[in-house]
Amino acid sequence: FLFNKVSSNFQLSTIMVNIKGCYPRPCLDEYNAQLQLQSQMLSQIINQKDIAIPHLGVAQERLKEKKVFLVLDDVDRLGQIVALAKETQWFGPGSRIIITTEDLRVLKAHGINHIYQVDFPSADEALEIFCINAFGQKSPKTGFTELAYEVTFLAGKLPLGLKVMGSYFRGMSKQEWTRSLPKLRSRLDGEIESILK
Repeated sequence: FLFNKVSSNFQLSTIMVNIKGCYPRPCLDEYNAQLQLQSQMLSQIINQKDIAIPHLGVAQERLKEKKVFLVLDDVDRLGQIVALAKETQWFGPGSRIIITTEDLRVLKAHGINHIYQVDFPSADEALEIFCINAFGQKSPKTGFTELAYEVTFLAGKLPLGLKVMGSYFRGMSKQEWTRSLPKLRSRLDGEIESILK
């Protein structure tokens, strides 16, 4: 949402999604992994396919004069930040870099102090997220209120879990909900369980 709202105020902008997924585990060749990430970032930000870079440092050479808006999504290792946004001087004045991570230690290890921690939704917001995905509206359908509250409790206020649970129950009758709930209480569906973990 933020990217769509403000990216037009920057010369160059991109969102690099699922960085965790594009970085090998374990990383036996950190240099080449970082080189590949920088190459991917340049390709995306300049909107030119498969830019090959000969060494680390090319990204900062090309971007140091540009006002850049860069979103690094799902970072889980310090080496990823080092490869993509090690220094603020890599980018021109007015640039903004947003990093999303589940591990605050990665940000702190890099000396990042401007941290916004996203809280879980309130009970009312969690119910609303679930209902939008289960019923296509912000509140439970008549007769489903108690069941919707129970499923919301099972999802534990996790937005993605609420969406998946809502999609799971979408279109089911009240009878099907009642039959499915005991199974969910004791053992979640595989897809739902992996997302909640």
